[in-house]
Amino acid sequence: MAQNLIFDKDWYSIAMMKTAKCDSEALAPCGVHEHSAGMTCRAIGRQLGYQTSVISRLITKHAETNTVKDRPRSGRPRVTTQREDRALYRLVRQQRFGSSSHLKRQWLPNRHLSTKTVRNRLRAIGLRARRVIKRPLLTDHHKRLRLAWCLARQHWNLRNWRKIHWSDESRFLLHVTDGRARVWRQTNTAYAARNIIPSVPHGGGSVMVWGCISHDCKLDLVTIRGHLTGDRYIREVLQPAVVPHVDVHPLATRPVFMDDNARPHRSRAVAAYLQQEAVTTLPWPAMSADLNPLEHVWDLFGRRIQSLDPPVQNLHELEAALHREWKQLTIQHIRRLTGGMRRRVQAVINVQGGYTRY
Repeated sequence: MAQNLIFDKDWYSIAMMKTAKCDSEALAPCGVHEHSAGMTCRAIGRQLGYQTSVISRLITKHAETNTVKDRPRSGRPRVTTQREDRALYRLVRQQRFGSSSHLKRQWLPNRHLSTKTVRNRLRAIGLRARRVIKRPLLTDHHKRLRLAWCLARQHWNLRNWRKIHWSDESRFLLHVTDGRARVWRQTNTAYAARNIIPSVPHGGGSVMVWGCISHDCKLDLVTIRGHLTGDRYIREVLQPAVVPHVDVHPLATRPVFMDDNARPHRSRAVAAYLQQEAVTTLPWPAMSADLNPLEHVWDLFGRRIQSLDPPVQNLHELEAALHREWKQLTIQHIRRLTGGMRRRVQAVINVQGGYTRY
């Protein structure tokens, strides 16, 4: 059921099935009579429109107790009816980003209910409050471009993909602030220094790096200082790193260079330079970081650097840590990423150009 909830495949109907109450008293005479006549539970269920397990439980219960009525239950009675629960399911379907407090006020405003009741009812149908995944806004135009790009490469094999040289820039903050951070502390110690994460304006500075990988190699990591322009992109990245690497390949087997649609990459000067140097480029659909395997390398680096003990103390140490991680990045790890391009492409096709898990 979790898979259905993730992709929103009518989980509301699933909730209705979970809360629908079988009229066992009306069903039992038919089921018991048919069973005594020699019919199997499966055949009875198919005839009456119920699952085999439902018929089996009713027949067993009738055989043991000579009735199908529920026994008196002890314990606290439910504070909401099944009809009220279904109203909550309809509400959360419309307001899926609402907090439990907000849903409680909207659900039964004249009833005294706790937020825990709201959460319990939603958990009963498999809904839990989870961290929201943030992704770039995809318009219908973006989705069409992404889908067209993937359909054109749907049948590429590894021989096609291994020619692609994936490039990207990424900026790493010295002090990463995570709004979801938690601390185990005693009551009334919230402002103790040991329980506080100091915040630094603009993350204390950052280091921007450029990298390029392919199925068979990785180019040297380049540190980019200051604001990147088209001219600087040519002088600091393309001239020293990309063009010499491309030139060592015979013309028939030259690699295909991929970069995204960032403004410096698409300047007229850059386009003219790449054409002059006979560098073949891969057309790229906007808002498609999930199709670039290098993005996973940056994510890996970020997690590794945050876990360093002791942590990096300044930008020089941060830059050194990034270059160290790049040197330790193995071809085997890169191949696991680039070798999965067919799965990435198919994932985009499956959602018609929409968001994927990559």
